[in-house]
Amino acid sequence: MKANRQFILLYLVVFLIGRPQVVLGQYKTRLWSSFNVGAPLTDKLDVRASYIKSLKVDEPGFETAFNWYAAALTYQLSKDWRLQLGSAWMHLPSSGRTTHRWTLEGSHKMKLDRRFSLRNSLQLESHNDQEPRFDYRVIFGSRVGLRKRLDFLGVAPSLNYALFFNIGGNPIRYFSESGEEITRKTSNGLHRGRLMANFNFKISKPIRLSLYYINQHEFNLVFSETNKINVLNPINGRIQRPFNNQHIIGFALSYQIKPLNGEGFLPINF
Repeated sequence: MKANRQFILLYLVVFLIGRPQVVLGQYKTRLWSSFNVGAPLTDKLDVRASYIKSLKVDEPGFETAFNWYAAALTYQLSKDWRLQLGSAWMHLPSSGRTTHRWTLEGSHKMKLDRRFSLRNSLQLESHNDQEPRFDYRVIFGSRVGLRKRLDFLGVAPSLNYALFFNIGGNPIRYFSESGEEITRKTSNGLHRGRLMANFNFKISKPIRLSLYYINQHEFNLVFSETNKINVLNPINGRIQRPFNNQHIIGFALSYQIKPLNGEGFLPINF
């Protein structure tokens, strides 16, 4: 009964937070292609390296939105609990900036019934000064998936939803109706939701392929007029430092290196 209540609560959050709440944010379309390699270091400790390329498919020339490089260590505390420490760099060709973040994530997996499982996670992020939107961020995530793969193509479908809590960053200018600046302050709080439908295919024992769709939506879940994002300047009609909604279509190819007699690694061999 407790698991069913959490399942219902998850979809209630998706329904309420996932609805459009800010009309100023335009939807952009992105294509993500990613590749990652994972390997065990011990029985409980794994290491993984990842690369993501984001393309602006709704603009001429399929320009690169960003290149992402990441590495993470995952420690399996128990059957249901795990802890991950990671570091990531995101290079933005349009501005020449490279942001860096440290991440710490804890997650818990539980059985909902005979077919479905629920994984809840909490991720803490610390960003460098090249990221103007926030200094720190907290991400609350939930994932509902099958406990076993389907026989059809060895696919494992899942549904993920995440809420993003921003802390700090460069101050945002807020204006009165006449266009007069009334204050400058950071917009702390819940301002982003991300809904993801993922289909993970088992190509072979070490190789997996994921095809997914992400709906990323920005919103103002606040009561104060001076704690919003996508603030419009009434004088020139421009939004300063816009937070844009996104449709993201992506694929991820991963390879898991197997241990040799419990120690060391086998060479990658396709």
